[in-house]
Amino acid sequence: MASTSFPTRAAHGHDLAVFREADGAMLALARLVAQRAADAVAQRGTFRLALAGGSTPRRVYEQLAATELAATIAWSRVHVYFGDERCVPASDPASNLRMAREALLDRVPIPRANVHAIDGTQDAASAAAEYERVLGLEPLDLVLLGMGDDGHTASLFPGGPELDVTDRMVTPSMAPVAPRLRVTLTLYALDNAREVVFLALGPSKAPRLAEVLGQRAGPVSAATLPAARVRPMSARNNARGRVTWFVDHAALGGEQMAETTALADFGMIGLAVMGRNLALNIADRGFEVAVWNREPEAIASVVRESNGRLRPTVTLPEFVAALERPRRIMMMIRAGTPVDAVLDSLQPLLDADDIVIDGGNSWFEDTRRREQRMARHGVRFVGVGVSGGEEGARHGPSLMPGGTVDAYERIRPVLEAIAAKTEHGPCVTHVGADGAGHFVKMVHNGIEYADMQFIAEAYHVLAELLGLDPPALARTFAAWNEGPLESFLVEITAQIFQRGDPETGGWLVDQVLDKAGQKGTGKWTAQVALDLGVSVPSIAAAIDARVLSSMKRERERYAPLLTGPAQTGPPGITVDDVRDALLAAKVGAYAQGMALIQAGAAHYGWKISPKEIARIWTGGCIIRARFLETMMHAWERDSALPNLLVDETIRRDLAARQAPWRRVVAAAVSAGVPVPGMAASLAYYDALRTARLPQNLVQAQRDAFGAHTYQRVDDPDGTAVHSEWLTP
Repeated sequence: MASTSFPTRAAHGHDLAVFREADGAMLALARLVAQRAADAVAQRGTFRLALAGGSTPRRVYEQLAATELAATIAWSRVHVYFGDERCVPASDPASNLRMAREALLDRVPIPRANVHAIDGTQDAASAAAEYERVLGLEPLDLVLLGMGDDGHTASLFPGGPELDVTDRMVTPSMAPVAPRLRVTLTLYALDNAREVVFLALGPSKAPRLAEVLGQRAGPVSAATLPAARVRPMSARNNARGRVTWFVDHAALGGEQMAETTALADFGMIGLAVMGRNLALNIADRGFEVAVWNREPEAIASVVRESNGRLRPTVTLPEFVAALERPRRIMMMIRAGTPVDAVLDSLQPLLDADDIVIDGGNSWFEDTRRREQRMARHGVRFVGVGVSGGEEGARHGPSLMPGGTVDAYERIRPVLEAIAAKTEHGPCVTHVGADGAGHFVKMVHNGIEYADMQFIAEAYHVLAELLGLDPPALARTFAAWNEGPLESFLVEITAQIFQRGDPETGGWLVDQVLDKAGQKGTGKWTAQVALDLGVSVPSIAAAIDARVLSSMKRERERYAPLLTGPAQTGPPGITVDDVRDALLAAKVGAYAQGMALIQAGAAHYGWKISPKEIARIWTGGCIIRARFLETMMHAWERDSALPNLLVDETIRRDLAARQAPWRRVVAAAVSAGVPVPGMAASLAYYDALRTARLPQNLVQAQRDAFGAHTYQRVDDPDGTAVHSEWLTP
């Protein structure tokens, strides 16, 4: 039923949802009604809908009664009203109530008491007065209207006295054709609605539709057609409402419209910082981008910022109608239930082979579930990890897409165009199937936690043990950024130490409260590592450090109570030692993260290339660093490398740096300066190089108190045995 459509666009104060075929317009309008019903019930508890009469709306109602859409509507919360009615019995073929019952109301479980009909058997004046009482003063949520070939709407006719009624919601009217006696909502009632949607289809509407749209640009006069007078965005109700026209190609002049309007290449849902900047980035690369956001102010703002290059849409159906097929839609919204809520509204509007991209920090298992859900409807779902923050989104992020290969190939031109570029190519690759993209982004964030913790520990050691003040720290980190430690995080650290505080005259970094926040992706990394049996101690230590930092009041209370070591003289370390310790610890965290990625790939059946992951992280992302090129070369030498630390080049470099690494950790521990991240990386390194660890005793204890058994050194692959350790 869905048809190729033209995009929504503004025209003389109207929003147009333009469709090539009438069927597409009617299906989209039916879907809009279902969406508005869900929104109104969620926000206000009920949905007040006014139906139009006529043969064209009848087909919309039939679509709305279809099982899929009808099942999404809480009919017990829907109250149906009518825009107008002929003064005939409800059994008369001309009755709008009869038509609505046959097409919709008798086919859905709406309570009879919720259908508020105009009594066509009364005289028009009495029926109008009674319906005014029934309608009440609460605004209608949605009014559906048609437009006659003469420009009338509801039963408001050109030149009719009912157009001048400004103090009543309902009034009698006289039609130029039989049955002439009518009862209609007034312009006052229509302008009081939260939303009005017109449906105008077919070539017979074209001349009058052009006239109506033109009249919308000017003031109301005696010559203004009734359909052009419906202005729920007018000043009389503080621009609360809106009006949209659902029209087909023929109603807008056929081929002339086709020649002047093009579909958008890509759609963006969610226009907070990341979505906004990605939309602008995509537009900069020459793609036509349609945008939608629940808050209209966000749409208007980003369209202004784009100098009109981004295409605004008012409703979700209009947004979907604006896109070429198969559609490419990206969501940049808060992870969790908001993603599922948008999918609930979006899925009924989509066609087979459309692609929906989730670019937020979603839990990878949610992404796997959502891909399966959307696949049942023929829609392809792709989770894409996006790293680089606000600047990266605007000028070039690192992108980690999952999903199917064919879906990736369809979105690849856009992703490659907007991604950061390095000498190794665009910082994007197809990571793997279903949730692989979000899994890799999760691990990226875990490494990011560790990297930031190492830098903070280096700062702490330099300041506390070596006495460096912010200017000296700025010079030190700037110098380090010229060597093997070159990275985005080291670069911005140098800049942070240069920023003065205008309020105190000191340094701004000293005025920042020592409580670090977190959004959850680091925690996920540690949890998944435990589930997969992968050791990530540096990442776990970084998470613990943030948790401890959040205990500010406790730390202030305990500080005078818990004593530390006595000062024993110079620390015995240099600035260069701290540099080497920072680099060595960093290598350990990357090794842990890549081991987790490899374990995840094995567990979930993803074909992830570690070399490609290192490549796409060389630019755009928060952890971009010179060392990533070393990682690339390591997997070039051995694509089956089991752990980064055993690469020949990396192994030699760590051997050369381990002495200063150990000195720094020892000096910090001796001085009572916490370095949990550096110490965890060192312990990881030492554990991996220790052929026999003391866990033989741990396992013996487990067997002693719980009969958990153990395996013998002389039979490591044999049957587990139990011993009676505690027998006298």
